[in-house]
Amino acid sequence: MADNLTAQLDINDPLMKGRLTSSPKKLAELPLATNNPYDPETSPSDILKYLPPDGSMFGLYADPYATMVFYQPREGNHSGKYWLNERMEKHSFTDKELNLIDFLSTNRIATRNQIQRVVFEQEDSDLKIRDFIKKCRKRGIITAFSWVTPCNNGKKKPLIYGLTRIGAAAAQVLFQREVPKEFIFQPVVFNHSRGPKMSGFFHDLVSNELFSEFKRLDRVISWERKPSIRLKDGTTHKPGIATELIKDKGQFLTFWVEIFRITPDWIEHVTSRFQKTQLAFEKLPLQEQPKRVIVILDSDSRIPYIARLAEEHMPSVEVRYTTDERLLMGIGVDSFLLYDHQTNQMKRSPINFLSDDYAGMSATEFFASQTFEIEDEDEFEE
Repeated sequence: MADNLTAQLDINDPLMKGRLTSSPKKLAELPLATNNPYDPETSPSDILKYLPPDGSMFGLYADPYATMVFYQPREGNHSGKYWLNERMEKHSFTDKELNLIDFLSTNRIATRNQIQRVVFEQEDSDLKIRDFIKKCRKRGIITAFSWVTPCNNGKKKPLIYGLTRIGAAAAQVLFQREVPKEFIFQPVVFNHSRGPKMSGFFHDLVSNELFSEFKRLDRVISWERKPSIRLKDGTTHKPGIATELIKDKGQFLTFWVEIFRITPDWIEHVTSRFQKTQLAFEKLPLQEQPKRVIVILDSDSRIPYIARLAEEHMPSVEVRYTTDERLLMGIGVDSFLLYDHQTNQMKRSPINFLSDDYAGMSATEFFASQTFEIEDEDEFEE
């Protein structure tokens, strides 16, 4: 893959405000925020440990204090079995139902905007998409949830959708796919207890921002969470995500994706993932190494420190950085960054075939080019 030439980022770029340009010595120390942008009376006392170093608010999918709350948990509770039995008897699953169940049974959860990019055509209206999702909830295929947090930023939170037991049963019937337990949601009301922490769900939502953009650009050949990559010495490595994208006819590129959310042990986790990735590169033939490792963080201001860790523990690996907010804006020239250790600056590093106007063969064209040739029963001799 030939990336476009990188261009130094404009210091006045709103996305770059608060970036760190510290010396290498200071970058070896964990940078912490010094001011709390939330209400000090309601926000947690240890919040400065988790805020982005520039003191900005948490990104949409980065609040470590968020906990799950189901939305209208009784919706569709008694409709699922009837829907599944009827669809199976009449062989009447719709294309959109098939696409949604396929998506959620492999990627766990999704927002409406992510479903729109993966399941629907770009010209489909918002009304059509909302109506479809409502019907799927009423039919008991999916359930919805969101989150609560003591860190109020005044913004509405999106609904998130996942498969019910019926939706998972449909995936097993349709795709012969055993849906992991953590992908199946049982909606309840958490009246006297707190729901599960959202950190793991945020991990999936961030990865799906990347996936849904790759799908919108029609570049995805495959996408797999934690695949087992067999190395030359017989051991295995499991990247967070491995995806194969098509650039043009006969040109396929593999990327690994690592996503980090800020938890109490996040530094140890990042260091361990980088060390394991470096070992995997050393034990893979050159032609089997991914073209890039994409690292997704919660803030631009986190990148310089993580880049220092990558330089120390993953020196053989080419890394491109991005963040939640950059992905939420859609993939473009500002989406991917590299870190220049000589100047301690971040630079844009666009991936040229990941753009709306790129003309190379698409994934749809590639799959359409595959042939389907079978023996006809009438050709068999009696």
